[in-house]
Amino acid sequence: MRAEERDRRDALVARKNAALQRWPNRADDEFKTELNEVAHELDQLARALDEAQADGLDRLRTWCALGEAYLLLGQRHSLQAASDAFRNAEALSSLVEAQAHELMNLKHGYGCTLLELAAGRDMDLASEAATRLSGALALARKHMPVGVASIKYELFRAEHTVAQLRGAPGTPAREAHRAREIVEAG
Repeated sequence: MRAEERDRRDALVARKNAALQRWPNRADDEFKTELNEVAHELDQLARALDEAQADGLDRLRTWCALGEAYLLLGQRHSLQAASDAFRNAEALSSLVEAQAHELMNLKHGYGCTLLELAAGRDMDLASEAATRLSGALALARKHMPVGVASIKYELFRAEHTVAQLRGAPGTPAREAHRAREIVEAG
């Protein structure tokens, strides 16, 4: 990654952080406009880095930054885009030596995104969220204890969602899970 690309990513992350401070409730139209612009530019940068086969760690960081921007928008299409960005970052994480805090942030962001996409109705997504959040929690306990409480809360939400869906007879998620259990036992 060239210095100007790294500076561009850093400036976009700074814009995202400034927007969070300026609009802490995240509901203003100006916030959404700013985050959409940031996400669009990060998306262009991430794709350009992939196309140029830039350093894997820089690509991972850029895809994570994009995922975080889309996650903050919180709309369904944004959450799907965040999931795609985090999936790309996760694929890169197996190829590079990322720092523990970067992996923790990746797992935490991806887990939160999947939990939001599950929306209390999709047990598979909630289970995937719990898996990633559990990994983030293990990393946080070892490398960043200050992050433990928020990750524990999100992990609790994911596990609670899975438990509710698993035990709720008549729900589509419960019926699909039960059908899979029958087929697997079969």
